[in-house]
Amino acid sequence: MSIGEKLRKRRNELGLTQEWVALELSSQGKNISQPTYNNWENGKSCPSIEQVQALTKILRIKLPYLVSDTDTDTEKWRAMAEEYAEKCRMLEKMNVVLLKENEKLRDA
Repeated sequence: MSIGEKLRKRRNELGLTQEWVALELSSQGKNISQPTYNNWENGKSCPSIEQVQALTKILRIKLPYLVSDTDTDTEKWRAMAEEYAEKCRMLEKMNVVLLKENEKLRDA
C-alpha cells in the first residue's frame, strides 16, 4: 500500500475530509491546499518529511506504518482474526451436522 493509499484509508476511517486535513496542516504552518493533499493521496506527488510528521499527528498514525512498504502488524492480525472466525464458523456448522447424525443414530 502506498503512502497516498494509507493517507486516504486513515482519513476515511476518521471521517475527515481532504479539505479538513489540509486546513489542519496549514494551521501548523505547512501551507497545504486541498488539491495538494489530493495529489498526495492519488500518488501524483509526495509530502515532505516535515509534512509526513505533521500528518502522523493529525491522523494519529505511526511514522513506520506510513512509510513502510509492508503490511502492518494490525493488518496481519486482522487477517488472522478473519481466518480464525471463518474456521470457527466452519467448525460450528460441522458440530450441528454431527449433532443431527448423533440424534439419528440414537433414534435408530
